[in-house]
Amino acid sequence: MQDYTKLLVWQRARSLTVAVHEATRRIHPRAAPGLRAQLLRAAMSIGATIAEGAGRESRPDFARFVTMAISSTSEVEHHLTVCTDLGLVDDSIVGRLTDRCQEIRKMLYGLRRAILKADAEDDSSPDSD
Repeated sequence: MQDYTKLLVWQRARSLTVAVHEATRRIHPRAAPGLRAQLLRAAMSIGATIAEGAGRESRPDFARFVTMAISSTSEVEHHLTVCTDLGLVDDSIVGRLTDRCQEIRKMLYGLRRAILKADAEDDSSPDSD
């Protein structure tokens, strides 16, 4: 459907994935079993889901994948909060990463709105019959 690499939100999601990886590199697996792995999977999922959705044939499918990416962004934010609660990652680092999650989520909401609007406009055009 479109080249996801040109989407600013995908670029930001990719950058967030790298930043989360770097911020959590020193978390020992015994400190919070599975937390780091789950956090990295969720962070990776944001960009991967955008990419997968962009390859779908219909706008509603793409919008559905964007919705899943929004959910993954919330999941990352949750895991980061738990990292702070457990004292595994410095509060200031988590704060910056959380801000980035919130920015990405807002961008994803905007992207989903634009996709659905374009689909609705196509459905209402005289040529759509």
